[in-house]
Amino acid sequence: MSKTIVNIIDKSNPLPAYLFTKEYYEKGDDLLFISTQEEADSIQRLANSLEIEETLVKRIIVKRYQDNLLYERICRTIKDQLSQEKQYYLNLAGGNRYMTLSVQHVFEEFNTLFFYTQTRENQIVKTIFDNSIYDDDDEVFPIRHRMTLKEYFSLYGLESDLDQPRKMVKETAFSQHLFTMFSQNMLARGDYQVMEALREKYRNWKFLIVSQVENPDKDYMTAIPSLNKFLDFIGFVPERRGSLQSYEIEYLTGGWFEEYVYALIKEVLQPDDIAMGVHISNGVIKHNNELDVCFIKANKLFVIECKTGVTNESLFNEIVYKVCALKEVLLGTSNSYIFSLKKDHKGNWKKTAKYMGITFCDWLNLTMPERLKSILNEMNRIAKEK
Repeated sequence: MSKTIVNIIDKSNPLPAYLFTKEYYEKGDDLLFISTQEEADSIQRLANSLEIEETLVKRIIVKRYQDNLLYERICRTIKDQLSQEKQYYLNLAGGNRYMTLSVQHVFEEFNTLFFYTQTRENQIVKTIFDNSIYDDDDEVFPIRHRMTLKEYFSLYGLESDLDQPRKMVKETAFSQHLFTMFSQNMLARGDYQVMEALREKYRNWKFLIVSQVENPDKDYMTAIPSLNKFLDFIGFVPERRGSLQSYEIEYLTGGWFEEYVYALIKEVLQPDDIAMGVHISNGVIKHNNELDVCFIKANKLFVIECKTGVTNESLFNEIVYKVCALKEVLLGTSNSYIFSLKKDHKGNWKKTAKYMGITFCDWLNLTMPERLKSILNEMNRIAKEK
């Protein structure tokens, strides 16, 4: 018997409706979206994300009366468009409480199965509303569908460049080698000065000739006399002898740490999808936001900002504000982290980040196996997967 999948639209959180439909929709079923006028414009985006024919999508739009949503008017509007000849699968996770109570009341008069999608627990609860609360007849089903990053971003109306993924510059072993050098203080002050000069003066160059940078003959160039010595010391072999390409400059000035974190997460947590250097935009504001490392596991989005070092509190605050801005673009649905090789001895930066809903992982967290294991286990706990 075909059925009608029913969802209450919540523009700020379309995930429950999306996952519920993914779990229960079968070919031949209909979709019914119930929405206020203010939320109605997000129905089409949700339907597009589900890739279901437009003819199968029904809408019930509840209008306000003198700027108010009135219970009786909501009930009448919905009831007039339902049928006793159909079976409804109703997901009660969506909309405000007032709307949800109204919807539940109406559908109790029809052939309806009631569900509640719990995205935090990654499960769906099937509930029978009757006079008994002692027969334990609620059923819990795990959500089987696993989203990709592109699928997730699209659902929230975000554009991305995931179709042109950033490739690894070096093998993982070399990024691990650099991590050891950085974390174990094997670099001298001059080495850090070389990297800082590359970052400040040459980060946006398409390529550079090492010998010319060491002994520049142009006024606009900044000399880095020990560049070649630095490359030899860390064991970095450029793709083209005697020169550095833009992606190699980016790698040397911090990209290696992103690749290290990317490989670590991919190996240990085995996410459903993972990417680095992803640019996203909401399609309205032209400003591009870059996600250093992002991954999705059990339909939970995680975003990690990677910084090899943070020199002062002012710079750290800038990073925190950037991550907060990203959370806002992602509608607050992401689990946000900052990974840094900075030593936060007093824990002040961890407190600042935590206050803003961000987890700060410093040098100690990243270099002590038990602490790192604890961080990664917490990510798995959030994803509700062991």
